[in-house]
This record gives sequence, C-alpha cells and structure tokens, in this order.
Amino acid sequence: MNTYVDNLIEDEAEIELLLAKPTCFIIIGKPGVGKSTLATKLAQSWKCVLIDDTELLNQHINDQRAQGVELLEILNEGKSISEEMVVQLILDRLKSPEVEHYGYVLSCLPSMSEEYLKILEQIEFIKNLRLAPDFIINIKCADRDLIHRLAGQRQHPLTGRVFLREQWDPVKKETTKKRNETDDDDGEEEEGELEEAEEVEERELQKDMITQLVRAQENFPENAYRRVLLYKDTILRPLEDYMADHASLHLFELDGNKNPEELFMSVLFRLESMAVRRVAVPLRLLQIDEEELPDEIDTEELLRTMSSSKTVAPGFRWRRSRWSRACPVALKEGKIIKGKPEFSVGFMDKIYILSSQEALGRFMLNPRRYLLPPMPRPPCKVSVIGPPCAGKSTLCALLAQHYGAELVDMEVLMKPVIAKVKQDMLEKVKRDSTLMAIERVKVKMELDATHGSINMRSNISEEESDDNDSATSTTHSSSEQTEEVMMEVTEEHPDVQAIVEEALKEAEQVVTPPSLDLYAEVLENHIREIEMADADSEIKRGWVLDNFPRNRSQLATIQDLHDGIMPDILFCLKDNDGEGRVVLKRMYEQNREEVDKVIKRLEEQQKQKAQEAQDSLNRMQQDPEEDPKTTDPQAKLEAVQEEVEEGSAKSDADDADKSPPTVSIKGGVWKRGYPDGPEMNPFKLQLKQFVMDWESMESSITGSYNVLETFGKSPEDLVREMVFHMEKPFKYVGWELSGVDLDEEEEDAQALAELEKPEEAEGEEEQETDEEATSKRVMGDTQHFCPVSLKENGALIPCLDEYAAKYREKAYYFSSTEARERFLLSPETYVSHTQLLQAPALRVFLLGTRGSDKTTHGKWLAEKLGVFHIQFRECLQELILGKTQARVPYSDEVEPPEEPLEDLEALLLQAQGGAAVPSMDEEEKHSGKDSPEEAPAAEQGVGLSDEEEAIKSYLFDGEPLPQEIMEMMLPQFWDQEPYKSKGFILEGFPQNPEDVSFMVERRLFPDAAVVMTVDVRDVVRRLLPPRLASWRERRDRRREQLRQVRDLRHKLREEAITRRRAELMAEHASKQPAAKVKDEEDEEEFDEEEEGMEEIEAMLIEEFTLDEEDDGEDEETEAAAEERLEMEIGERFETDDANFTRMMELLDENQIPKLTINGGRKSRIVRYQLLQKVQPLVTNREAHFHKCQPISYTLARKLLCYSFKYNSFFGGWDPVKYTEGDLIQPVQGPLNTSYPVLFHQFIYFFASKETRNTFILNPIKYLKQPKPNPSLPIKLVIIGPPKSGKTTVARMFAHEYSLTRLSIGDVMRTVLASQGRTELATQMMKHLSQGHTLPDELAIQCLEVALMSLVCSTRGYVLDGFPMTRKQADLMEARSIIPVLVVELQLDTVEVLKRGLSDKMKPNSPHLMHDSPQILNIRNSNFKHEVEAVRQHYQQHYQNWVSVDGHNSKWWVWNRILDEARMSMRHIHTYLEKIRTGHAASIYRLCITPKELKSRLGEFSYYCPVSLALHRHLVDCSLTTSLELAAEFRGHYYKMCSREYLELFLETPEQFVIPGCPHALPPSHMLPKKLTASQVKARFPKQVEMKGYCPVTYLDGRQRYEALVRGSVEYSVEYREQIYIFENEQKQDRFLRLPETYWNQKLPDKLPPMSEPVQLTSLPMLGYMEQGVARSIIKALTAVGCLKPKFPYLSPKRSALHYLAFYLKAFNPRNSDYIRQKYKKKLASFEENCELISYLGSTMTKKYRAPQEQPIDFEFKLHRFLAFGESTDAAAGVL
Repeated sequence: MNTYVDNLIEDEAEIELLLAKPTCFIIIGKPGVGKSTLATKLAQSWKCVLIDDTELLNQHINDQRAQGVELLEILNEGKSISEEMVVQLILDRLKSPEVEHYGYVLSCLPSMSEEYLKILEQIEFIKNLRLAPDFIINIKCADRDLIHRLAGQRQHPLTGRVFLREQWDPVKKETTKKRNETDDDDGEEEEGELEEAEEVEERELQKDMITQLVRAQENFPENAYRRVLLYKDTILRPLEDYMADHASLHLFELDGNKNPEELFMSVLFRLESMAVRRVAVPLRLLQIDEEELPDEIDTEELLRTMSSSKTVAPGFRWRRSRWSRACPVALKEGKIIKGKPEFSVGFMDKIYILSSQEALGRFMLNPRRYLLPPMPRPPCKVSVIGPPCAGKSTLCALLAQHYGAELVDMEVLMKPVIAKVKQDMLEKVKRDSTLMAIERVKVKMELDATHGSINMRSNISEEESDDNDSATSTTHSSSEQTEEVMMEVTEEHPDVQAIVEEALKEAEQVVTPPSLDLYAEVLENHIREIEMADADSEIKRGWVLDNFPRNRSQLATIQDLHDGIMPDILFCLKDNDGEGRVVLKRMYEQNREEVDKVIKRLEEQQKQKAQEAQDSLNRMQQDPEEDPKTTDPQAKLEAVQEEVEEGSAKSDADDADKSPPTVSIKGGVWKRGYPDGPEMNPFKLQLKQFVMDWESMESSITGSYNVLETFGKSPEDLVREMVFHMEKPFKYVGWELSGVDLDEEEEDAQALAELEKPEEAEGEEEQETDEEATSKRVMGDTQHFCPVSLKENGALIPCLDEYAAKYREKAYYFSSTEARERFLLSPETYVSHTQLLQAPALRVFLLGTRGSDKTTHGKWLAEKLGVFHIQFRECLQELILGKTQARVPYSDEVEPPEEPLEDLEALLLQAQGGAAVPSMDEEEKHSGKDSPEEAPAAEQGVGLSDEEEAIKSYLFDGEPLPQEIMEMMLPQFWDQEPYKSKGFILEGFPQNPEDVSFMVERRLFPDAAVVMTVDVRDVVRRLLPPRLASWRERRDRRREQLRQVRDLRHKLREEAITRRRAELMAEHASKQPAAKVKDEEDEEEFDEEEEGMEEIEAMLIEEFTLDEEDDGEDEETEAAAEERLEMEIGERFETDDANFTRMMELLDENQIPKLTINGGRKSRIVRYQLLQKVQPLVTNREAHFHKCQPISYTLARKLLCYSFKYNSFFGGWDPVKYTEGDLIQPVQGPLNTSYPVLFHQFIYFFASKETRNTFILNPIKYLKQPKPNPSLPIKLVIIGPPKSGKTTVARMFAHEYSLTRLSIGDVMRTVLASQGRTELATQMMKHLSQGHTLPDELAIQCLEVALMSLVCSTRGYVLDGFPMTRKQADLMEARSIIPVLVVELQLDTVEVLKRGLSDKMKPNSPHLMHDSPQILNIRNSNFKHEVEAVRQHYQQHYQNWVSVDGHNSKWWVWNRILDEARMSMRHIHTYLEKIRTGHAASIYRLCITPKELKSRLGEFSYYCPVSLALHRHLVDCSLTTSLELAAEFRGHYYKMCSREYLELFLETPEQFVIPGCPHALPPSHMLPKKLTASQVKARFPKQVEMKGYCPVTYLDGRQRYEALVRGSVEYSVEYREQIYIFENEQKQDRFLRLPETYWNQKLPDKLPPMSEPVQLTSLPMLGYMEQGVARSIIKALTAVGCLKPKFPYLSPKRSALHYLAFYLKAFNPRNSDYIRQKYKKKLASFEENCELISYLGSTMTKKYRAPQEQPIDFEFKLHRFLAFGESTDAAAGVL
C-alpha cells in the first residue's frame, strides 16, 4: 500500500484528527518575567485551557462549589493554601475532558516552592503527564532589566490589576506618546488604533485609581533580586536539562524585554509557520436571542437551514454528519434522541444537533469522546418476533453477540415470576378452600346428626320401649356427641383435606396468564439492571428481546405505559415460501415423534383397508361363475383410478421439483418436508394465529420496525440484514439534485467569487475564463463519470447533470435514471471508503480519414505509452482472410479490371512453331502480385458464412456489423486481460452510427478520441504517389501487351508471306517450260524470271496488306492520369470527411472528449502533438478522479482557523519544490504572494503559479512520499575581504527567502534604539561615550538579542561579515550561535583595490566611505591575518566552511552559495527523517559543538564500534575532530574510523551497539593512552617497560633476537599503568588497536649491548655546525641565491642577511607553530617589498603616462616604496 503525506480518505482523516493529541504549551522563565500574561493571551487565541495557579483558585472560588467554599474558608481564616492542594487542583484540571480536547497552557509549574514536590519531582511530573507539553516557551530577560521592570510595577488593591511604569507614570506616558507620534513606520490606521487604545486607558486610569496604586512587597528591588537568585539557584539548571532533552524546533526562546503583545505575536507567527494545527472548536449555529426553529421541523429542512447558518466562509456550507439529527451525547449513553434546532453545533465542517443544554455543554467541552469510533453506534435495543420455529432465538443470540448485548428471553425471565404467582395463588386457594371445606364438613355433620335423630325416633316408635325415660336420655346423649364432633372439625380432618386437595387440583389445571403490567414491570426492572451495570462503561451493551411483544396488547402496554422499555427497532420474521413451508417443516422436525405416531396409526389403518380390499378382490377372482360383465365396470374403474393416480403422481412429481428438498421418514418421503395432513393442523393454526397478531400489531407500531424474509437466507445473512437496518439511520444518505440544491450552488458560487475577486491578480483572468467552462460544483469521487458504470462495468462514461444526485454534499452524475436509482439505494457501494479510487487502464479511439497516417502514428504512440495498438479493420480482415485469401479493399478503391487485347489470344493460337509468348496472366502469376480487383473474384469460389459475409460487406461497402459480431469483437478489449489492465489504442472504430449506438448501449466508452485532421492536399500528397505508381504499372503492362501484339502480327505476316511466296513461286515454276542447258540459256529468260518475281512480290503486297498499328494514340497520359487520380482521392476524402464529421457529432453528443491533432504537419511534429496530449492521460492516470480547487490566501487561512479544512503535513512547504529537493521553505503571508489549493480536505500552499499548476495536474504524484520534516531556519554566515561582495549576496538571500540580514553594526544600533533602557544598552553607552569600540562580549550579547527576533527564529538569518576573529567565533559558540554554513568569498589584494577604485569613481554615493587604497589594504591584511584561525576553527569543529571564488559574477557566487546551503539543509532533513523513523543517521554538517558531542557520546566513547565488533580493534577516533564519519543512533553519537565502517553502521546499527554488539568496550583504566615525551618525563621515576624495546616489533618478529629494536620516547603509550615506547608511529598505532596482544611479553636473558650516546657539544665547531645546522643553512642560502633579494634602501648584502634570518626562523622545526607562522608572514612581506624595485622599474619608463593610465596599484606601491626611504631606521623597521 502506498503511503501518502496526508490521508486522503475523508473519514480516516477525520478520525486521525480526532485521535491527534492537542497542542500543549509550557511557559517558563524568571519570576515576574510575564509568563502568566503571555499564557493568558495564548490560551485565548489558541483556544486552549489556561492552567495557572492563581486563575485556578479564582475560578474555584467563583464557582462556589464544595472545593471553592473550602478554599475560601482557608483564606478567610488567614491561612495559605497548601502546595499539595494547589498541585492537586492543577492535576485535576489537566485530567479534565476540556484539556483532553483543547490542550493547555501551563505557566505555574515548576514552582520555586518545594513544600510538596521537589524541583526535580515537579519536572518529572511534567514529563510524565499523559498530555506532555509539545512546546516550551522560554522567556529570557537579564536580571537587572527584570528587577528594574518589577520595581516599576504598581497594583490596584481592589481589582488586582497590574500597571507598568509606562501606564501610571505621567512622564513615561508622555515620552511613550511622543515616541509613538514620531514613529514614521506606523501607518495611519495603526496610529488611529493606538490613539483609541490610549484614550481607553486614559478613561480607565482615573486620577483616583492612580492614587490608589500600591507597590507589591515582592517587587521591591531587594526582594525581586532574591527571587531571581533563588530561581537561578534552584530551578534554572534542571530546566536547562529539560530543555536540552526537548526537540529544539519546539523550543521557543523569547526576549523578555519586549512588550507582551510582541511576544504573543512572535509565538503565534512561529506556530503558523510550523503549520501547527489548531484545535477544532464547536461553533453554535443558533444563538439564544435568534429566532428559534420549531422542534417539529422536518429533518431535511432543518439540515438545509443549519448548513447555511454562520458559515466560516462564503461558499463553504456546513455538511451533514452520520448522526443526522440524533444527539451524539445521548447516543453515546445508549439512547436515540432527536436533537433540537436551538442546540445545533458546527464542528469540523459538519452539523451536530444536540438534545438539551446539558448535552450541548458536554459536547462543547470535549466533542471527541462522542464522535470517535465506534460511534455512531446504534444502541442495541431490539425486539425480534416471529412464528414458532422461525429462528428467533438463534437470531437474537447472534445479534446480541455482534453488539455484546444482553439477551432477554421473556419466557425464561417470567418463569420464576409465574411460579411465584402460581404459588401465591395456590396458597390462597388452599386457605380459602380449607375454610370452605371446614364449613362444609360441619354442615354435613349437622345434617348427618339431624338425620340420625329422626331415624332413631322412627325406630323407637316402631319398636316398643318399656321405658320412656331411657329413650329420652339416649336422644340427649346422641345430640351431645354430634356437637362435640362439630367442635372438633379442623384442617386436619380427612374430609377437609380431601376437599382441599380436590380444589388444589382444579386450581392447578386452571392456567391464568400473568397480567400485562406484570410482564412490563419485570422487563422494566431487568432493563434497569442492565443499564445500571453499563453506567460506567464506555460502550453501552444494550439488550435484545426474544419474541416480545407477541400481540397488540403487549405492544400497547410497553408502548403507552412503559415507554422506557420500548425497543428502538422491532424485527418481524416472515416465511415467504408459500404458506410457511419452512416454518412448518421446522415445527414438524421439532414434534416429529408426536406427528409420526399419528402418521403410523394412519398408515396401519390404510394398510388394513388395503389388505381387506385385496382379500375381497382375490375372492372375487377365485369365483369362476362370476359374471364378467359385473367385473368390467370395476376393471374400468380400476383403470381410471390408476390413470388418476398416475396423473396425480405426475403432478406431485412436478410439485416436488418446485418444492423444497423432501425429508425421509419411516413411512416414506414427504414432498414438502412435512406431512400435509390433519396431523399438522395445530401447527398451521399457530402460524395463522401469529399472522393475525402481527397484522393487528403492525398498524399500531409507532416506532421503527422491519419485516425480514427468512426463506433462502442463513442466520448470518439475516443478522447482517438486521445490522444494516439498525445502522441505516447513521449512514450518509444520497438524494436527487433538486432546484433548491441548484439555487444553493449558485449562491455559494457568487459569494465565493465576490470574496476572491479583490485578491485575484490580472494575470489570472485568462485562467478564470478557462475555468468558467468547468462547473464550480463540488464533484464526487468519480467527477463527471458515472460511478455505477465504473463499479459494475469498469467503464468511464462521461455524463452531464441530467441525471444527478448528491451524496455527502458532493455531486455525482449518472448515465441513466436506473443507475441513479441503484446509487441512491446503496451509495456506499459505489464510493471508495478505504482507498483512493483508481481509474481503469487507458482506452483511446484513434480516428481519421484515409491518408491521415493514423496507423503509423498509432503504432508509434502505443509503443511509447506501453499500451496495445488495435486496428479494428485488421482484426476483421483476419477473421475472413483464411477463406478470401486476400484482404478486402474499400469499394471505392477497387480499380476496374484491365481489358485484355482481343487479338492477343487469337494471335497466340495462330502462332505455330514459334516460341511461346507469355501472357499477362502468366506474368502476374510469376510476379506474385494480385490485382485488387481480383480479390472479390477469388472470393466468389469460396463459401462464406453469414457472419463472414457481413464482415466482408462492412469492409467493402461499410455496411453495419451485426450485433453478434460486435459482441464478439469489442467487449473483450474492455473486460478481458491483458487489454483490461494494460490499456489500448483502438484505431478505426467507430465508423458509422450503428457502431456508436452499440458502444453507448454496451457502455464501451473511451477516455478520449484522438482525431487526426488533415486537408485534402495532405491526403493527395500521401496517397497519390502509390496510386500513380500503380497506374504506371498498369500502363507498362498495357504497352507490353501492345508490343506483343505487334510482334506476333509481324511474325505471323512474315510466316504467311513466306508460305505464300513459296506457293506462288511453285506455281510460277510449274508454268515455265523444262529447264534448258546452261549453255543454251539466254538473257531473255532471265528477264522473264525477274518479272515473275516482281509479280509475286506485288501479289504478296496486295494480298498481305500491312494494317495500321495502334501506337497508343488513345492511351491516357501521365498528367491526365494524375489529374484523374487526384480527383478520385478528393472525392473519397469528401466522403470520408462527411462520415467523419457525423461520427464526431455523435461522440460529442455522448460527451466523449476529443483530442484534435493536425495530421498534415511533419511526422515529428505530429508525434510531438500526440505525445503532449495523450501522455498526460497515462502519467496522470492515478489522479484521474482527483481535482484541486485554487483558493485565495485569506480564504485558506480562514478555513484553517476554524478547522473547516485541515492543514497538510506539508505545512508551508511547496509540495512540488519539496519533492524536487528544494528544502528552503518559501515565505507565506499576506505580503508574500502564496497560491493555496484545496484538495480533498487539505490545503496546500505554493510559491508560484507554475508549481501550483504542476500540482493540479497530478497531486497524487507529490503526495506519494513520507511525511516531510518541519521547516528549519537558515543560519548563514558570509565573510570575506572588503569589496568581495558579501553584503550583496547577503541582501540577495535576505530578499529571496525573507531572511534577516545582520551586520554587527546594525545589531548594535537596533539594541540601542529598541532597548535603550536595558542593562546591555547602558553598558554599550559607557564604552561608546568614551570613544571606545565595543568589546566582543557585548557585541555577541547584542547579536543574541537580535537572533531572538521573529524572523531570525522562524526564517533564519544571514550574518554579514561576522565573525572576523577566532575570539568572536568562540564567543558565538559559547552562546550556542553556530551557523549552518560559513561562506568565505576569496579575493586577492589586486582585485580588492580594483573594486575599491571602481566604487570610488561611482557618482552619487550616499555618504563618504573609508575606501581609500590604504584603508582597503589594511582591512584586507587584517582579514587575511585573522581568517586563517577562523577557517581552521570551523573546518575542524563543524566542517561547515565553504570557500567561494569571489572573482566571478554575483550570480555565479549566488548560485554556488545557494547550492551549498541547499546541500546543508538536505543533510539536516535527511538526518531528521532517519531519526524520526528510528534509523541511524549521519551527523555530518549538523554544526554539533564538541561539548554536545562529548555529552552525548555512546557507550564506546570515541572508539569505533564497528572495528571493535568485527575485529576487536580499539580504534580511537578522538584525534580527528571532523564529524564526517560520525553517526547518531537512539540519541547517542558514535564515531567510525572509515567511510566503509560508517556505511555498515548506518545500515545495521543494532549489531554494533549494546545489546547487539559482540564485544564491549573495556573500562577506562584498561584503555591505552598516547603519551608525549614531556608526559613520559613527568611520570619519573616510573620506568619504561621492556627496557625501552618496541613490543610490537619484538612480537611481530616472532620474538627473535634481531627483533629487539629500541623505541623512541616520541611514540609512547600508557596501558595498565605501564609505559611502552615504540619504534615508529605505525607500531604505536598497532599497539593502540590490539594492546592485549602486545602488552604482556618477557624479554630474553641476553640483550643487545647499550650504545653510549655521543654528546653533540663535544664535537668541534665545524663538526657541531655540520651535525646541527648545516642542512638548514644550506636550504636558506639556496633560497637566497634563487631570489637574490634587494630591499629598498638596503644593500644586497644586508638584504640577503635579513632574508637568511627570516628563513631560518620561519622553518626552524623546534619553534612552535605560532612562531613559525609569524615569521613566514614576515618572510612573505619581505619578499613582497623586495619586488617593489623591479615593479617600479618596469612601470616607470621614460615615456610619460597619465595617472589614470597607470596600473590601479601603482600609486599604492609607489607610496610604500617612498615610505621606506623616509624612515631613517628602515632596517630596524624590517626586523
């Protein structure tokens, strides 16, 4: 997948912005420097949260909440608020939702109080914040300036307002006012604003308020000094470490002596230059005082109204969001609530409608949490109902699993409730039945007792009793017993228990359904429990109801009385297969056993009846006397029955084919999967009952519901369909383009035009004219192509707005109404959501008349573009070529057949005995050429199919091709590989209206039609030569035939004459008398014979008359033929052109673009035109659907300010220039012309129209790269001798790139002018008032102040002519002022003087200059004297010194320096890019100071990690200060010993550093160290190891006696606290690499004898001279002899002695470098002075020359020569 600078997928880009960390600031500085003031301004402008301790305390106290009341009570008690409480308040504020979205400005930490947290703990606390500070703003101010400013501050005791001295002191106010009045730089408007501001302050500062101002105790000088000192002692050092670890680009250092407004503008400008994205702020679209819209307003109307409310810019309306009218806050809480119009909000170009004031407040605090995915996620409050066995439970479980919701099964939920209700009912029945049973038993017993007494009386009356008294007593006793039994009847009584049991049985059999309110109450309690469990969760789970509500009563209960448990959407499952076959089949499978029992019983009954029938039939057949007539009807009936059964079986079989798969059971196979009999009636009744219930429910549902067809769908398909319906309200909706949309577009276009009209340049008028043709309408992803055809057919069909729709506020065009309807049903299907839409491969039609050379150019173009070249006519020719054996020509190109001569064949037949003459046909056969007219003749003998005949007619007569052939030929180029992916150029199609109709019908549209236009003259010029050549061939063949005829005729005549002559002579001979003897012949006979011959000849001439030969008088001349052919070609061209024009009209009607090429020009020009017009279709293919919109700079800033559009990651970079490698960011701003472009949701800025137009052609090309690095300020130093052009180049840089040009004089004047009351200015005035020059220390301080300016810190600076000395360079380094590039303009003395003289001769100099030759020579000499040390310093430490030849033109110098600056910037950007991606990067040319290098060295110090890892060599790289071979990895620096090792380290750094390195660096005391001779002597009395022998030579010599070589003390090394000396430097270096190998050696017992040294002073004088100074003196005398010096006014001897002395001093190896350099300069000066005599002698000749004709340096050298003569002590002066 390609990586782009910006995410062009709109939804993903929006999510990235919502997930992006907000910008956070921390402001640090000394107490009282202005941190809180700047923080307040920045928070107000940047819309972030201010976190200041005083502000927090005031806010809590003013809120009067519990915490604020507690703080107020503490203050009222006179106590101070504890540090712990303040830190806790700050921490709570940092964790608030508001900070999470808006970011913060922290100005109160770290605090100098260490009561709760130490300083280091506070800084660690800041570092570990979840939202750590992105930018550190450090306000720097000198101690004395700060104390002076604090001493002048006054505070009003009531309001707490602080006033500076300028605000309350009348003298200062007047001074400030006068200064403002005399400021010429301010415009009239600015002056007016200042006056108004001053008047406001005057009104505020009344006399009574001024008199009330007090001076805070902490601002007294002594107290302020203590605070500043405490700050420096406690906080400054940890803060410096914290800032050192922070990214340097995000560290802003400000000059605290400037006023707060300047500081604020500086910060704001730097943030904008770095393209820091502002936080998006929600904007209320309707205020309270505005007219409210009714809540019942239609959603569509509301969204249209809100889209134009309070737009951030004309023409940019608010867009609809996926939430539509649903409240995002309520949706996050799991509720779908319609928003109210008065709570509408615009946020990030979209509309959000909130439901309440509380929701609005929460959304305004932090909208991110309500918009981030998975939002908008519909709450899962769903009910699924359906007939039994429809799969409700399965779907509910799957849906609950998809959303993580709670599955609520009402049957399971109601079981314990129903059981409890039933138990209560049974207990009640038991209680009631027990009481009733007891009464009944008692009554029964009373009745029994009554009946018993009656019976007893009757018995007594029947029987005789002797004693009446006894009977009476018996009666009374029985009545008493009955009363006792009645009193003993309880619930334990058997009769009572029997009655109760019977009542309980009856109650158990009675099924009483629970009340609907009970159902609703149970469901409501359960849902409340689910919501309480989800109260603290980020995503609400929701619930899914399984088969509830099932009827209208249940629905009405939860819909009217318990609205809180009403599901958001209800799904009803419906079986659309016949009468519910699928459901019945499932019901049968679920109750198979019960149904099978019934079926089995029925089958047995059927078998029994069949058996009885068979038995009766058998009996009838066995009876022989049975009447056959009686059986016939039965047989007939049986036959009819069989036929019916067969017919029914057949119909059943047909039904079975249409029915679903059958199910096999014991008794057979059911056609429908279930038995269709009475045993299924109960199930059918259940299904019918559900249908009736649903019909009654459907009309009363007030919410959303959907009916799902279940037939042929899997549960997963149904769940996807349910999810689609649930999420459909939260998807973007498309709509047809209406008149309201057109009116809105027109209004937006007019408003946008009026906004940009004042800013349009005159040069853009032409471009605007071109753009008027294109619509201002915001087009969709496919631009003006049909998205449906592109998705379904892969074809690019250009469309107009006849069929248009809008989706996500973008317009889409369609090829038909059906395509638009399909798009509106599911627009997300046809729009790309995860990747950029790609255009299909190139498809081009190549059209032109015959003779336009389209085939030749088409093949060349296809080869150039890498696509196929297809000739439609040739493809058709190949289909029939096998049968025709020749290509079918155009009908108007067939030439008439050549008419054979009539006499030729006859003459050939007459020729007898002569040589055969070849005929024309034979010639043509042998020549291998077929004439065009023979092709149709050849085809007549071959049988062609109808399709082939149609192809032949198309090729010959242009008849339309049948549809079948077109289907066979054309679609493959669009649909099949390799044409589909590679593309093609189709030549020669279409040729007629039928071709165009087929192309349109099948959607076979090209990208463009390349039209080759030619003139008839061009066609004639191309086609006439071959046609004329063909005519010449025909003419030659005709002439050859005529020649043959003539020859044959002549031959036949001669043969006939010969034969006839013979015949006549024979006749003549037969008439003559017999021959006579020769002697007798006479003269008369001879004469007669001659006469006979003459007669014969006369007869022959008369008989064979010579016919007149046709010499071709009727033959067409070449001129006539050429004229005729031109006319024929012209007529064909007119026919082709007419057809061609008609085709162009048809293509125009179908919106196919045309690329017109003038084919009549030269071939190379035509091909250039083709490439220029067609190649962009290939090179810009990836951007085919991506269009840009140029906008004005003001509009761009406004859109970015309101976060309506997003700032690209390019920021201020020009994407085109950045891609091309220009790493110097162009300037932006109202004063600098910038050309913004809106592309997707991002805005890009361009430095010129050319780069903007280049980007518009193919924006994807420039976005397909990693994210660019932030812009870096350019730090450039240009130094050189006087008149070298450094100021000119510096000004060019400053003008071209808006840098600040700084010279040290300008810097000093700026400090004195703008900060005249600071301590720095006071010290400067002390020196200047005494006439002294400023010390370098003060100059560097001035430079530091100047570099903190806005332009220097953002754009960069060019330092002109500074530093000039090594001391100045060191002071700059101490202040961390290190330029990226130091350029030295080299110029010799002569050129300096020449330029000085030229400048001196220029008229109209603004002021006098110190540019005399003497001053220039002094300045030049001083520069050359000092520059060497500066050059060496920068070359050794930073490698940023570049020498440029100043003799060239300023443009050459400018380009050379610009290339070097770009190279340096490229090094820096490469470093930043690699470090950002976690790779190792070279630190060459990064201006890293030695101090920084040392502090960030890795675990290997200065040793090469690659050598240690690969060879275990200790290679010390500290001897070279160059960083060319140094790299950074994981925040540490490493130095390598070679370029090869550096490349290895950069490729795989992990294997050379810990923990991947195989060998660690030994401890520091185990590392070898080089020692000088003096260091060895200083370690006395420590002795050298191995008695002074070289250990390396000894070991490498295999420890032989001959390898014992004494070392030199110049090459010494200390290792393991032992000293070793070596033979030479190479041996010393080898020991340093491998000390472990050489250090521990033992010498042999026998050593070479010690040689006693000979003292040099013991030698005689000549020997001493020879051994000591002879060689040096010889070299010096040789130099004297070569030069022969003669110093002015000195003798040659004295001159030679002086030269000899200088030479010996300059080249004495024992002198220090400084001494040698000093005397080398004196020696060079001596040589230069010696040359004065020869120079003046050659210049001052006898011939007089005017002064202006003398050399430019003549006057200078003459004065110098005379100066030596005027001095009486010349020799001393030389020495």
